[in-house]
Amino acid sequence: MNDVVSVVEKIIDGKGYVLIPELLTRTQAEKARSLVLEISEKEKPLGKVLLDEQRERIYGLVYKGEIFELMVQHPTVIEVIENILGHDMTLGTFSAHILNPGAKNMGVHVDYPYWTMKPPFPAYPVLEIQVIWMVEDFTQENGAPVFAPGSQKLCNSPDLVHFSQIAEKVTGKAGSVIISHGLCWHDTSVNSADQPRVSILGNYAPKFVRPLQDPSHDMQQEVIDRASPKLKQLLGYEFKSALYKDVQRIRSGNWSR
Repeated sequence: MNDVVSVVEKIIDGKGYVLIPELLTRTQAEKARSLVLEISEKEKPLGKVLLDEQRERIYGLVYKGEIFELMVQHPTVIEVIENILGHDMTLGTFSAHILNPGAKNMGVHVDYPYWTMKPPFPAYPVLEIQVIWMVEDFTQENGAPVFAPGSQKLCNSPDLVHFSQIAEKVTGKAGSVIISHGLCWHDTSVNSADQPRVSILGNYAPKFVRPLQDPSHDMQQEVIDRASPKLKQLLGYEFKSALYKDVQRIRSGNWSR
């Protein structure tokens, strides 16, 4: 992406988030949305969907459809994130978020790992970048996310009054993506539409940050077998491979490198 430097500057020193339009085709976006809703119906009876009032969260998405494998390592998204976090970053979580009709605001927050820390938060290094995939049109009515521009530079917990004064709702077409700084205050809005609103969320962090989700959650070996080197890195499998080789050296008595 030719303007990656500009995008990175907007995330770090500008609004704290960038909307990149239509990285997926509408057909790809619709496929991802339909698959999320199918997974939800299948996994809810098994207790595998996290339910919070009218909101649903589905984890382990990388292993539940090839379209998700494509999205989690989309080259445009990865290029932006690597220019912020470095090439040796990892995946914290990759999940689906369903706002059913009537779903209320989630609550203004910063992202993991910042919400586990006491403010003021460190400005550098950046500890998390979030990606929100719009797998359908995000509108004023269906629960589009709300961001407080520039709040990532405050390095502090959200101030609700300040948030209400400056926050902007981010809408866009299916297939678009929002890339945001983990310190940028944000929330969902109310879904006043008559259909579920689906997004797919990626959390990326430096490797020294413990992943929010176990990368092996719902692991499917066939996905690992066909995974690109980048996907294996994101899931932490290049580390596991190195660890396995070291264990084999120890067992064989050949520890020299």
